Amino acid sequence: MINSFSLAQMPAIEFGWGCTDSRLADAILAQSQNQVMLISGGYADAHFVEPRLARVFECRKVHRVVVRGEPSPAVVDKLVAEAPQGIELVIGFGGGSVLDAAKAVAGLLPERFSVVDYLEGVGCGRKIQHTPVPFMAVPTTAGTGSETTKNAVISKLGEYKKSFRDDRLLAKQAWLDPAFLPHCPASVLYPTAMDAFTQLLESYVTLKANPITDALAWQGMCLFKGAFDLIASNDPTCQQQGYGQLMLAASLSGMTLANAGLGAVHGLAGPIGAYFEAPHGVVCARLLAPITRANIEALQIASSEQATTALNKYVQVAELLTGHRGLAGLVAYLEQMSADYVPQGLAEFGLRADNLAPVLACCRAGSMLGNPLVLSDQALKQAMMAAL
Repeated sequence: MINSFSLAQMPAIEFGWGCTDSRLADAILAQSQNQVMLISGGYADAHFVEPRLARVFECRKVHRVVVRGEPSPAVVDKLVAEAPQGIELVIGFGGGSVLDAAKAVAGLLPERFSVVDYLEGVGCGRKIQHTPVPFMAVPTTAGTGSETTKNAVISKLGEYKKSFRDDRLLAKQAWLDPAFLPHCPASVLYPTAMDAFTQLLESYVTLKANPITDALAWQGMCLFKGAFDLIASNDPTCQQQGYGQLMLAASLSGMTLANAGLGAVHGLAGPIGAYFEAPHGVVCARLLAPITRANIEALQIASSEQATTALNKYVQVAELLTGHRGLAGLVAYLEQMSADYVPQGLAEFGLRADNLAPVLACCRAGSMLGNPLVLSDQALKQAMMAAL
């Protein structure tokens, strides 16, 4: 039998090489009359914004700010406090952290309380009472899928990394332009893409998967397969195809995580990001193979129907990626991908065998609840040790 499930609303999506060149400005003008707020990343602001939004700057009052790094409560609250009244549209133009900041600001502008009040497991449980300002997402990386999710991730280094979540935070439109991706340095492109793949795989085997999220996750993994090789070719057409596959796969990963949840990789990545200045994509890429190994080993000795289903899904992914149904081959494939594209170990960011206890102490909520089975602290620590 198919278990009961619900599916969240999706944003309107515009996809295509160069789709933001002229039509993005038209969309912004059509959805505003007077004043908009533009939140962009430093690189996007310097290279992408002006040529695409020149007419917006001419025809609208634009409150323009730049966000660098993962948004903290202090940053988000400052953006909200300094925003003028009457903002009709918030545009996030940049990577996943920029989109998270813009999404949070759009949700907070009508009420202007601190974002901490709304954070899961941290705040006072405040819920949005007024409709957020419409939010438009323009991702310039292919990673977090924030453009298709209903949560904004907020970090306070040394304390927490939590979500501000509400169905009404979903973007009104998401503009997916793969033409941004060739400008990403390899140190950004590959870890963020590995984060997207991790989200697709975790949402495929999660306890809360359903037939629709399975279809989206499978399509996303099919798009991801071979994309790096296409990008590395000398044929511009192949390169464009590879970048397009990554951009679409990342957005599909946002849809699947929003509706099916994630698993142990992201269960660990949250607290690791809270306690260490480690890039999220790198953390996920380095944990993916050891957590997949731990899950497979635990599932092989479990006896539930749920465990059998998850194990069969890993077999399907193994065949997709390697051409064989061997689970050891899947782990080896993920290990090689990490070694080739994200060679930095987590030790480079301060993680050591003797300072992982705080991560283990607060990793059991959130994404960890979707893992196909409960992994022991020992298994989780072993996975983190393998990622060092």
